Amino acid sequence: MKHLRETITKVPIVPPKTSREERKELLQESIDKYLGAIETQIGDLKKVGKNALVIGGIIVAVYAITELLLPEGKEDKQESEPLPIIEPEKEKEGDSMLWSAMKGAATTVLLAIAKEKLLELIDHLTTKDAEATS
Repeated sequence: MKHLRETITKVPIVPPKTSREERKELLQESIDKYLGAIETQIGDLKKVGKNALVIGGIIVAVYAITELLLPEGKEDKQESEPLPIIEPEKEKEGDSMLWSAMKGAATTVLLAIAKEKLLELIDHLTTKDAEATS
């Protein structure tokens, strides 16, 4: 394929001052080269297309055979009980909006502190490993 591209790019440029017959011959040569390149590309595409059709046919045949030979499992799935729906916890009636906000703020602060401590631990471990390997 690479060789084919090299021959296509080496099409002679026809100078404008040559005779009409020489220009005609050079143009005909370039036409023949381009047609040859197009025909080889079409031939390659035909081979790829045939291979794709064969592979697709094999896949369809295997699927059809497995559908015919294997028992259907759809009936078993329909007979099983549906999964129970879990509802999210509702706020207790005693919880006020202020208490919920305080719990949210406390959670945020505690998560931020935990994040900082984890980052410090990771930094400490990586520096310790770096010193050990040095």
